[in-house]
Amino acid sequence: MSELGFGVVGTGFIAGIVANAIVAAQGARLSAVSSRKLANARQFVAERPGTEAVEGIDTLLAREDVSAVYVATPTSAKEAVALAAINAGKHVLVDKPLLDAGSAKRMTDAAAEKGVLFMDATHFVHHPRTAAILAAAPKKIGQTKSLHTTFYFPFDDRENIRFDLSQEPMGAVGDMAWYSMRAIVEYLRPAGKFDKIAVVPEFDAATGAVIRVSGLVGFESGEASTFDVGYTAGTAIMDLSLLGTRGMITMDDFVLDWNDSFAFNNADIPAGYTHRAGMADRAAFEFVETPSKTSQDTLMIQHFAEMVAGGDRRAFAASAEASIATQTLLDAIWLACQGR
Repeated sequence: MSELGFGVVGTGFIAGIVANAIVAAQGARLSAVSSRKLANARQFVAERPGTEAVEGIDTLLAREDVSAVYVATPTSAKEAVALAAINAGKHVLVDKPLLDAGSAKRMTDAAAEKGVLFMDATHFVHHPRTAAILAAAPKKIGQTKSLHTTFYFPFDDRENIRFDLSQEPMGAVGDMAWYSMRAIVEYLRPAGKFDKIAVVPEFDAATGAVIRVSGLVGFESGEASTFDVGYTAGTAIMDLSLLGTRGMITMDDFVLDWNDSFAFNNADIPAGYTHRAGMADRAAFEFVETPSKTSQDTLMIQHFAEMVAGGDRRAFAASAEASIATQTLLDAIWLACQGR
């Protein structure tokens, strides 16, 4: 497989994480990085030899060595950048969250028309643990009925973009609840549409940004998911419990695994999940290891490159559908937070 040349739009923290993943990934290379300010792009590539710094999206899209674009801009600008890339015939990887489901549909429809791949940059779905749980769940826990997720990290920097409603209007809903909604799409897989939403949001007094939200999503087919996310718990929490008719599967690192992710790297904590069934006490809980030689962010890039090389339109469509489904749930949470 030839290497897929990536261009990155944006020079913030997460852009650096994914740029490093592109460098590390098999089947991909980091060709260029774009910023509105050339100085920012030059500073970004100084630590990544062999990568070109360019000013503006048009210059990036004109490069023949850029076949895919990673969009790491504020949410308010993502659609315009992604559509420009798609119209130029580039495959696109877009950082989460998206502006709304309508924006997601416009981008994915444009990508389908052009025959290019659209993928959102949700890392955990690419870890082999996700596929292992989906394969094992029917036997281990039966029919899935409910999902509980908690995702917090301590954060209160009001100068950060997360508190800027003009650029990140959903605050912690978009930043954190995205992962809870994606867990519904990946793990719960409800048979029907959602028909119940209840939330308890907390807003920052100084900026008006959502900094915490707890809630419930119910589905007409009977499945339910509760979630609790934000910046206010004073510690990192990434808990997930998937309950079925014969048992449950749990994790305490469902977003960023403790073993090898950009935030954590502890070789003494194996990646995996815990299975519980019957009247077993803690001593009888089963821990199932799901090791990976490659970090999930790097695997995301490798999977992206493999999908592009394969050219399977059904796989492209499935990727788009997952993004739309996640954002649709997120929109419902956001509207509920606003009392609508």
